[in-house]
Amino acid sequence: MPEDPPYMRDVVLGRGARIWQDIAQEPGIAEAIQHTLGHADLDRFSFTPNDRVWVFAYARAAQDNERMLRRLQQAGVREVVYITSSSTIIGDTTDCYEYPRVKRQAEAVALSLPQSRVLVLGLVVGHESELPAGRNAATLISEIARFMLAPQWPAGSERRKVLLRMVEHPFGSPGERFAHTLYGRLLLACGRHPCLLRPLDLVLRALGLRWYGYTYLSNLLWSRSMTS
Repeated sequence: MPEDPPYMRDVVLGRGARIWQDIAQEPGIAEAIQHTLGHADLDRFSFTPNDRVWVFAYARAAQDNERMLRRLQQAGVREVVYITSSSTIIGDTTDCYEYPRVKRQAEAVALSLPQSRVLVLGLVVGHESELPAGRNAATLISEIARFMLAPQWPAGSERRKVLLRMVEHPFGSPGERFAHTLYGRLLLACGRHPCLLRPLDLVLRALGLRWYGYTYLSNLLWSRSMTS
């Protein structure tokens, strides 16, 4: 990519995204972001060649995400930063979970566009105490805000930045630890069909536990990748 111009206007697409609403409260962000847009603003907003667009917006239909990204390309903005999820790592293992599958598809579209970059976030929380029990691929709201204020991308032609850390959060009881271990064995036994455990996921959710489903699988794969 060419060198940055002296001035770049920062625009957020995805005004209603919960993550963005939390980031917007961080010091310096209100002054740095000139415009925040919703989906409905995409076709009527006047983009400029100096715009850097941070895309927090998400649609459940893959074609809607592709349309959004290609619309930004057609608008001639300088840079698009697509915010994606660490859960996309499970795409080589299974495609049965909707959210990671759709985010992975959108990430691929973003990387096919020459002016786009991808920012990978872990489980986003305000404080580490908010994480599920176990070992988590996590990103703090404050870490995202600091990155947006002073982006540091990998050197060379790499356009994908992983902004996360592995964080251990204690289990609430020995029983929860046992359940977590047993669930992991069942999940791995399901191979490419972990969604067979969805009835069990509903039970765990009802019990107030949050480490099931693709969250478990994603954290497991990130933990392996960072220790290999």
